[in-house]
Amino acid sequence: MGKFSLTLAAGLCLFASSALAGNLKITISSATISGKKLPAAGERGSIPFSDLACLALPGLRSVADACGVHVDKDGVTLLPARELTEKAPVDPMVRFEFGERVVRTYPVPSTLKPKWEYSFVLDEATLDTAKEGKLFLYDYVSGEKESELGKATVKAAELRKPGKHKTTVGPATIEWTVEALGDNASRRYTYSVPANQQIADLARTAETKQTNGGYVAVPVAEGEIVEVRATGTVQPNVKKYPDRKAGPDGIATISTKVQFNQPGFRDGQNHAALIGQLGNTSFMVGARRKWTAETSGYLILAINDLKTADNGGAFDVEVDVFAPAFTPKEESQLKKKGSKADAGPVGLDPRIVQQIVDTHTEELLGCVSKAKDPNGDVVLQFLIAADGRGVVSVDSASPNLKEVGACMAERASAWKFPPPRGTAVVRYPLHLAAD
Repeated sequence: MGKFSLTLAAGLCLFASSALAGNLKITISSATISGKKLPAAGERGSIPFSDLACLALPGLRSVADACGVHVDKDGVTLLPARELTEKAPVDPMVRFEFGERVVRTYPVPSTLKPKWEYSFVLDEATLDTAKEGKLFLYDYVSGEKESELGKATVKAAELRKPGKHKTTVGPATIEWTVEALGDNASRRYTYSVPANQQIADLARTAETKQTNGGYVAVPVAEGEIVEVRATGTVQPNVKKYPDRKAGPDGIATISTKVQFNQPGFRDGQNHAALIGQLGNTSFMVGARRKWTAETSGYLILAINDLKTADNGGAFDVEVDVFAPAFTPKEESQLKKKGSKADAGPVGLDPRIVQQIVDTHTEELLGCVSKAKDPNGDVVLQFLIAADGRGVVSVDSASPNLKEVGACMAERASAWKFPPPRGTAVVRYPLHLAAD
């Protein structure tokens, strides 16, 4: 019988050279929470993001080792990579409301001294209508659920005042800053994206400010416009396939090799293309992309490949970041009060689930070895409990793969996931194909 492979599909304008003088850049910096003033709390929380998302969120880079996936020398998946030094019973996050406009930070795990450094651009004209901002402090509980710890009102005059500010919100003092954006609000970053390094490794060692050509994790505020232009070629597996070259748009992914694409880029995405991560959101970039940032964080660029050690070449990129003119188009892309975007994080980061499945690929392939017809689809369903253990069942399977699916579910039931607060349900499709 030939070799087998798995396809893992995650269930997941013109350049403006200057900003309007009426734009404000507000950064929700940090908070100090009084544990004595907290309501009765349950068990401490856990980070809902992958290692890459942690590295792309400013306030989490310092605790990046406390989240994501770590595999020890015996191949055992350990989550998180190490215990958090602080074990507070809250995962604090902030929500700022300006009329219909809503801004949300991400939760910081298990701490009374959260740091977010979450920036957003606000059209000063918004304050003429809203007159004030409403500031909320929440404890992240589980997927889309949060518990309000306090709220406060901030007058428009204070929101317009540049400098550092402090506001008492329930049991916490929240620190935030205001910057009036003038005519020099645009920023340009020029650097190379090497093909022989993993996206998480690039993120871990990146500079976070403009450099003379060195790789940069580009800081972006919610509401800013980002434009990426990329040129050059890379060679995936340069020793074995020296003539195979890819531009920033990548090359068609061979179906039986799709597992070599990055998690989150396996369903119809080109291999070796330029991809990006901004905060906790990942997306295809290619040779050119322009968009309004819907979240704040560091922009991480890399190529769509898991096996990077044997790659050659690099993409040369120019990244322009500038404040919007707040046209109706830009306004429509911002979070609105009561919208789907006005909610807490949804369960576990899909990248975490994919990374864990990746570490157990050979184990799953062992279930396929005795199948007479190994071609088809299996969909596993993971019910992940608060202790990180999963109850795994077969949601659906091709008729010829019923026994294979049952074998996979049994083996996957022994895996350990990040413990969510409450429970999380994840459906996971797998495509099997003989080479």
